Amino acid sequence: MTLRLLPLLALSLLAACASGTTEEFDRRIATYIGRPEADVVGNLGVPSRTYDGDGRRLLQYDIFRPSSSPAIIPGIGLGFGGPGFGIGTGLGFGFGGQPDTCQLVFESREGRITSFNRQGRGCVATAA
Repeated sequence: MTLRLLPLLALSLLAACASGTTEEFDRRIATYIGRPEADVVGNLGVPSRTYDGDGRRLLQYDIFRPSSSPAIIPGIGLGFGGPGFGIGTGLGFGFGGQPDTCQLVFESREGRITSFNRQGRGCVATAA
């Protein structure tokens, strides 16, 4: 009976992780347009990099999140019990692999955010 529920649990975990959208991420980040650079730094922290030139400043944030992709992980186990021990192998199901990354860059002119762009699978947010 318990083994029948395992696939259902795995599917519900996948659905919960997949609920983030790039549209919601963009909606939240767009609220910074027109605001001072200090608001971005105050809310998101110090940028990973900054670039200055042509009367503008770029604030780059590199965001790394644990992977939301399922992974099959091989394993070896040792067991002790009774008068002996055993060695076994198996496959485990989990979430891992490469982290989901997001590169977020704000453009600023005269100290105010004018635009942003993003790149990567990690640029998602869930609806509040």
